[in-house]
Amino acid sequence: MSELLKTLEAEFSKIKDAESMSDSPLKKCLTETSEFKMNLKKLRAHLTKQIQEEADSENADKLARKRQLIIEKLHKNYRQWEHGVRKQGKVAFQQHNKFNKVILNKIYDFDLDDVYVNPLPPNAREYVEQAVGLHISRYNMSSVPVEDGSDMVDYLENVYKVDPLISKKFVDMAQIIRELRAGNLESCMAWCTEGSLLEFELHMLKAMYFLQSGDKIKAFNYVLNSIPGFLKKTKKHHLRHKVAPLLAQLVVCSQTTFDISNQREKCINLFTQDYCARNKLSFNSSLFLIVMSGIISFQFFIKYRTIRAASHVDWSTENELPFNVKLPDFLTKFHPIFICPVLKEETTTENPPYALPCHHIISKVSLDKLSKNGTCNFKCPYCPIMAARSRAEKVSFVFL
Repeated sequence: MSELLKTLEAEFSKIKDAESMSDSPLKKCLTETSEFKMNLKKLRAHLTKQIQEEADSENADKLARKRQLIIEKLHKNYRQWEHGVRKQGKVAFQQHNKFNKVILNKIYDFDLDDVYVNPLPPNAREYVEQAVGLHISRYNMSSVPVEDGSDMVDYLENVYKVDPLISKKFVDMAQIIRELRAGNLESCMAWCTEGSLLEFELHMLKAMYFLQSGDKIKAFNYVLNSIPGFLKKTKKHHLRHKVAPLLAQLVVCSQTTFDISNQREKCINLFTQDYCARNKLSFNSSLFLIVMSGIISFQFFIKYRTIRAASHVDWSTENELPFNVKLPDFLTKFHPIFICPVLKEETTTENPPYALPCHHIISKVSLDKLSKNGTCNFKCPYCPIMAARSRAEKVSFVFL
């Protein structure tokens, strides 16, 4: 990789140095074009003068010959300019082609897996391909105009080894999302659970469509016939404040000011969450979670590598990070099978796991008992290192 970077820097410096010189091909093109432009202005002035003199003079033949000489000079200047620009453009094109050829040859001189410090084992490639396929199924399916969903299901199975039962669910989800974006709410309305928040937001979106079309009477009747019954049936009276601005606009305003696109995206997001939960699909793909976690953690890896090189020490524990990385909530979740080694109980949201300074993990209840609610230091139950409540950090497991 370092050789590739050196080659890239050397070849780029050649182009940069050539472009910075006064006689570089592109600068010559610019200079010749500026000169040609000045000659055009001069010749135009001469032509204008000759035409005026020809109209006022009796010696029209002599002035016509002069005008012809000016025209011939114009053609000559054009041919010289065109030849120079073509020649210098060809030289610049050859320089860039040489740069691309050298760099591309260097890239294919070696296998990336041979220079990557943490190469994937051969048996992991299958899982990586499946993760890519699931990522495509989750995020890109609705943007692909598919007439027959079975073609996409077969493609994902043959190329990425995605289970057809899973990809079929994503294809069906994408079809409903496409219809939502096109303004057709019927399929999503038929799918959603009766009394859900999604149903309410779909009612609101449909009323906005009526209002946008200019039919206030139809919008008003739809709100009165759908929303009150929904609130009475579901007991969700806290949603009334969302209906009031819509009713007020029906009465007062002549034009709609609602952001229909934002309401539509809200419905799509709610539908996606409900659909994934009902079909036991991950709302975020594992590839997205891994890449995002890596981007956030990258700065800590750089700092750790610098410290490790300066102190000449290495981390000896496998499959465990030598530092804690704070990730956002949507990237973390309590592990469903983590059992506190002290109380022999599963950790929960109310009793989360905590890491001691020695990196051993116990539950919050155990931590409070051992530290007597943070009033004293205590010895780790698994090693002789002393710990304190203030030095323990809450643990978040990445949910893949």
